[in-house]
Amino acid sequence: MERYIILKNTETGQELTLPVTPASYPMTMGRAVESLDMAETGQISLPGLKSLFDHSIEGVLPAQLYPFCAPGAMADPQYYIGLLTKWSMDAQVCRYIVAGTGINSPVLLGPLSYEERDGSNDVYYTLPLREYRYLEEVVVEETGNRARPVEPASEPKTADRYTVVKGDCLWTICRRVYGDGALAYKLATVNNIKNPNLIYPGQVLELPDKATLSGMTATPAPTAAVKGQSEQEARETVRATLGLGGGVMHY
Repeated sequence: MERYIILKNTETGQELTLPVTPASYPMTMGRAVESLDMAETGQISLPGLKSLFDHSIEGVLPAQLYPFCAPGAMADPQYYIGLLTKWSMDAQVCRYIVAGTGINSPVLLGPLSYEERDGSNDVYYTLPLREYRYLEEVVVEETGNRARPVEPASEPKTADRYTVVKGDCLWTICRRVYGDGALAYKLATVNNIKNPNLIYPGQVLELPDKATLSGMTATPAPTAAVKGQSEQEARETVRATLGLGGGVMHY
């Protein structure tokens, strides 16, 4: 399964998928171990405090859409730089999520470092991530008194309908609503969308529950312009398939 790294702002609900998945992703879990020197006995090991991971991810913000870019990526490094810098400056807690793994942790973003290197206008960056602990967790662990419950990382609830906005595609809608972008072709079936690569701002989608959607037959992805399309529609299909935009959404 291809990995995607997602940062979700817990205050605004906005999600950001890194346009190019880094070569590696960091994580530290567990409890520290402390050593104690005992007189005339030697060293012993004792359980320490819960460890908070403090790592950086390194990657590239592309100035053009490469074949290895994540679905929905934009060829606009400044967009990603602006958003990550704002979240860091505003000290907003984000969820650090690696799709297809159990990694889903709250983090604070450190200062973003970036540079251009090879004349391609691609931007190479380093983003520090520091695990965040909610005060409620500390109170429960150290006193045994439960404060307000921490919001669990549960499966997203579904709405009955959704109105498409600029920048949407079926893959990102399914990932956000159902937690699984691979359901995009089945959502196309539910909504009688013949070309899953084409959705438009203002279009209203029916969103069944996940169990119902999972049992649907997937609409096949077109390999060329859909038979019977006008010349203009065919051009839009090709542009969407190539990720060239023009008001048409692609995943």
